[in-house]
Amino acid sequence: MKDGLSEYNDENKTDYKIVDTVVQGSIAMSTTTQNDSNDYDIDVAIIFDKDNIPEGTTATKNLVVAAIKKKCSQFYKEPEFKTNCVRIYYQSGYHIDFAIYRRYKDEDGNYKYEHCGSEWRPRDPRAITKWFMDENKLKDYRLIKVVRLCKMFCKSRENWRMPGGLIQTVLVNECYEHNDRSDVMFYNILTAIKNRLKENDDNDEVREVKNPVDQNLSLLMILPDYLCEYHCYLAQNILFVDLTSSHLIYYL
Repeated sequence: MKDGLSEYNDENKTDYKIVDTVVQGSIAMSTTTQNDSNDYDIDVAIIFDKDNIPEGTTATKNLVVAAIKKKCSQFYKEPEFKTNCVRIYYQSGYHIDFAIYRRYKDEDGNYKYEHCGSEWRPRDPRAITKWFMDENKLKDYRLIKVVRLCKMFCKSRENWRMPGGLIQTVLVNECYEHNDRSDVMFYNILTAIKNRLKENDDNDEVREVKNPVDQNLSLLMILPDYLCEYHCYLAQNILFVDLTSSHLIYYL
């Protein structure tokens, strides 16, 4: 990735640099599961300085894809624009999600981070992992086991459309109920999650899932995020569309 970016800079007379990388997600939290199809993901945050990256989120994703293609050509599938990352697929079944961040210093000299989604939003690339490790310790290190079980259960039927791993993790933690027997504990937690999501089914406040490190942020995908994903798809095909926003909510 860095070599590809260097080659891109030479060709385009730019000076973009990745200033830091952070392993995120299930690898960082030790909750990765692998099913029969070997389908699992590796999440890596790549961080740029804010004053040395395109302002637009689509332009930034285009830059990352261009840099990847400079040094990698034998893809299982072409690099894919997603709302929150750029995804690369490997023949062996797994994929890597590159989440893109930019950083800047506040008036006290501390770094602040923004994530590249449908727009730039404040997000610390290390905060979720720290939250999970702290919660796992508080629960005698059994939270990891239940999250793994939940992920495997959600992958057990190909026709099931389930929430993403982070939403599962947050719900498991929220509905955690200790039991010495792992099977009983898992059943009780899944039952609590079902009741939590089904109760007052038409009430968005009940169905909402908040970011555990910032309760002002939702983990649910809103319409601008869907539009961004569609916009990214069009961008790959050298098209342009003017997109507007709304407030439709759906699960990741």
